[in-house]
Amino acid sequence: MKRKQLEEEYSASTKSDFSKKRRIQRQLELLKDDQKSSDEGQSSSDEEEDEEVKSKERGGDTTEGYERYFLDLHGKAQTSNNTLSKLQVLEPHEFHLILQKTQKKHRSEMHTLFEMQKQHFSQWYFELHSGFNLIFYGYGSKRNLLNEFAQTALTNGPLVVINGFFPSISIKDILLKITAGALGVQVPTGQIQDHVAYICNYFSREDREYDSLYIVIHNLDGPNLRNERTQTALSMLASANNIHLVVSVDHINAGLLWDNVKSSRFNWIWHDATTFDDYLVETSFENSLLIRSSELGGARGAKYVLDSLTTNARGVFKILAEHQLMEMEIANMDGKGNESVGLSYGQYYQKCREGFFVSSDLALRTELTEFRDHKLISSKKAMDGTELFFIPLDKSTLLHILEQM
Repeated sequence: MKRKQLEEEYSASTKSDFSKKRRIQRQLELLKDDQKSSDEGQSSSDEEEDEEVKSKERGGDTTEGYERYFLDLHGKAQTSNNTLSKLQVLEPHEFHLILQKTQKKHRSEMHTLFEMQKQHFSQWYFELHSGFNLIFYGYGSKRNLLNEFAQTALTNGPLVVINGFFPSISIKDILLKITAGALGVQVPTGQIQDHVAYICNYFSREDREYDSLYIVIHNLDGPNLRNERTQTALSMLASANNIHLVVSVDHINAGLLWDNVKSSRFNWIWHDATTFDDYLVETSFENSLLIRSSELGGARGAKYVLDSLTTNARGVFKILAEHQLMEMEIANMDGKGNESVGLSYGQYYQKCREGFFVSSDLALRTELTEFRDHKLISSKKAMDGTELFFIPLDKSTLLHILEQM
């Protein structure tokens, strides 16, 4: 209002009023400066308010410099109450379905690498028939590569493919697969050494039906193939005439499986077969935290439990396992054990007493309580009220456990 009044007086004044005009002009300039400074003050205050709002959004902390450092250093770390057990547990088929739908990265580069490896097929075949056996290592699953090599190049003789990562595989299964599956002959069950000797003698005869035998083993360093008996039997096969081994390993210490004698028998040529492929098949038998699984840990879990028990406790378990395995053979039963192949408590106690594994009824019940806690032995009442004890494992898993004991 004052500024408008001064402007009117300034326009109405004449040239004679020069001093008055200068005075009015000076006052107008002062008013402009005051207005400008007030606008700047308002702008700075608005900026400060914005900074305060942003600071509150960040948690209300405006500390800077060294004070900020010590505040962060001694401040309480934020943690979450979420745990892994709160994650949704998937069914096995859902888990594998999601894995199959997952897009692979670097698919074209992996395909190029696979094609480069295929160019070595003729060299590998030549090395096999020069008296060597082949062992492949490197990052990534080598299963598809070795299967492709076997189906493409190893076509002039029986081919046996062994999945060493299978949780219940055993040397007996491998030998039976060779004789019954590849050669089509039935060998009486007996000692492993006799079975191996039969196969070696077959391929050393002049009148044999097949010239060569090819054995492809995925993961020769699998958990169930690492034992001394299995590696010895396989090394004897590898050293035989006209029997050729093609294997893969993934464990960094796989070379420690063999002493000088076994290494000489295997006569390896090592090849780097890096593929960067996923281990989907190899890991499908492992327990995952994301998959709903049974409380029983299978053969591996049973082995860990039995190793931690006393000799008498293992004897108690072995008596029931041998009885159940015999009953499952008679009944030709392939599924998990149940009360139909179980052992009554009276018979169980009598067998344990005869084997000097328990000395009293209380001792046996104590051992059974521990096995029940580990889900290794279950019991069920029969129609006549008799309590029957059984091991809830399938025949192949039970056989593998007995071989390890």
